[in-house]
Amino acid sequence: MKLERKLWLDYYAGTLLLMALKPPTVLLGKLLRRNHSLGECSTVTYLKMMGGGSLVIAYPSLLAVKSAPNVRRLQLLTTPAIRPFAEALGVFDEIIVIRDQSLRLVLTDSLKALGRLFRTDAIVDLEIFSRLTTIFALVCCTRNRVGFYTNASFWRRNISTHLLFCNVSNPIYDFYDQVALLFGGSIPSVQDCRNLFRRNLGIPDRRGERGAPRRIGVSPGCSELSRERMLRTEDWAAVLRAKAARAPAVFEFLGGKGDRETVREIVAALGPEAETRSLAGELSLPDTVRRLAEMDELVCIDSALLHFGRLIGTPISAYFGPTDPRILLRPMEPGLDDLHYLRISCSPCVHLAARAPCHGDNLCMRHAAGSAPPGSSNPVWLAQYAVPADGGQRKGCV
Repeated sequence: MKLERKLWLDYYAGTLLLMALKPPTVLLGKLLRRNHSLGECSTVTYLKMMGGGSLVIAYPSLLAVKSAPNVRRLQLLTTPAIRPFAEALGVFDEIIVIRDQSLRLVLTDSLKALGRLFRTDAIVDLEIFSRLTTIFALVCCTRNRVGFYTNASFWRRNISTHLLFCNVSNPIYDFYDQVALLFGGSIPSVQDCRNLFRRNLGIPDRRGERGAPRRIGVSPGCSELSRERMLRTEDWAAVLRAKAARAPAVFEFLGGKGDRETVREIVAALGPEAETRSLAGELSLPDTVRRLAEMDELVCIDSALLHFGRLIGTPISAYFGPTDPRILLRPMEPGLDDLHYLRISCSPCVHLAARAPCHGDNLCMRHAAGSAPPGSSNPVWLAQYAVPADGGQRKGCV
């Protein structure tokens, strides 16, 4: 299913189910008075249906929960698109997949997953804004349902048994860490996380073994969620030419099969004088991460490869606009991150607006790349993005 249909289904079907199920849930909660102590949970299941990068951000928290005194098994319920990211992390004992290519598959796999997770000890819902994941945890009759609420998700009260306030203007990893503390876990250090992840993927420590020309990884793509995060082809060409002008470099383009056309356009814009290799769609995700470990630098936007690169200790040059690096990037080793971001008045907009206020004309990313028109951060300039009085929509995403 397309993203818009998934979001439509989550909102409208989820709202109807919440209206039907909340009153009896509140009543049964008062009558049954079940024990909701998280300290007695031996099996913990996470729900994450979109955004593989979020799992990488949550990696320290996941390790902490898995090492909690009473936790014996860590599971994940997810979609086919997110499964490779979970497998690369190597922290889950079991990954249960709900295929989301059609409504029929969603319903069929959801029923199967319901049977496997029925009356499980605890479900942690990482989908902060989803209604259907909240409903799924409820109909599983899960004793402990851990979730997040915002100023707009009051409907989760009396549905989830443990609610954490998520202030979307503050670092998301702080809220993931709070989940681990609920289960009695202790957050490992960044270096411990890095060492364990590299060891699980078989990545040797090759620091200092750099050669010439420099090998620079380039990750221009992202998931279908908030594609306003992407840079324009001409901006990529300008950024990479500037890198090559400072020192000879070989650019290795990384990503999935869906990024191949984007890579072809960037390579064509760079011209024959640039030394490039396209590996988009050629490597599995674990092999891509191993490749990242050999790079002198990764140039990227806000995507899962950014978070993998930081986790393994590769120097990063990243461009942000619709998202804020302060919210997403856990402090790590000083000097490895070169971040490009200008917080104009409409940024960040992801998770704060159902549609980007620029209607896909991501001016914030042009500011990050240094190609925005002079004065375009001024509110007078930004007022041009107002939706027309007739309700028409401007041209879509980049």
